[in-house]
Amino acid sequence: MNRKCAAFTLIELMIVVAIIAILAAIAVPNFLEAQTRSKVSRAMADMRTIANALEQYSLERLHYPTMLEPGFTGGVAPLAGSNLKWWYVPNSLSTPVVYIATAHILCPFGGDKARRNDFPDDIWRRYSYENIPELEKKYLEGFAVLEAKYAPDKKTLETWGMWRILCIGPDIAWNPMIPYDPTNGTVSVGNIMRTQRESIVR
Repeated sequence: MNRKCAAFTLIELMIVVAIIAILAAIAVPNFLEAQTRSKVSRAMADMRTIANALEQYSLERLHYPTMLEPGFTGGVAPLAGSNLKWWYVPNSLSTPVVYIATAHILCPFGGDKARRNDFPDDIWRRYSYENIPELEKKYLEGFAVLEAKYAPDKKTLETWGMWRILCIGPDIAWNPMIPYDPTNGTVSVGNIMRTQRESIVR
């Protein structure tokens, strides 16, 4: 008896492999973009939470959390002696009064790695926080490195309000003066940011 063996030919196998490769080429970028969009959404939700905590803090204390910690010796070298530690969401938002459950809310894109040796306890991984009046005052006290953003002629207070919070964007590069815009591509230049002025209208 003759038995016919049924098997795939090499051509058929190559066609199947090609189809799988094409589907993977379409699916993987979409999956990665979905991950990026998810992280951006999470960052914006976290910032909304932090913004609410900042406003509640201000209502009770009549000022926003300070960036200053007397005697702080770390930080960026040109700001030595400025006592500016809390460039990141400060512990005062979660203790002794709880405005948010924890100040250690981490940026989903990893934080400002360039500053990891300048600040203790991994606080560089938190969302960045800027108390605008304090930074303007520090510039006037002689810390010239702050001139680009906080000199009086920059009108930072009028533009941003009393505070600004930031998260490093999907490009994983610190660009604090460029707002992230997803219409330029899911991974585009810029940082995700929120200011007091934006919080007033959102």
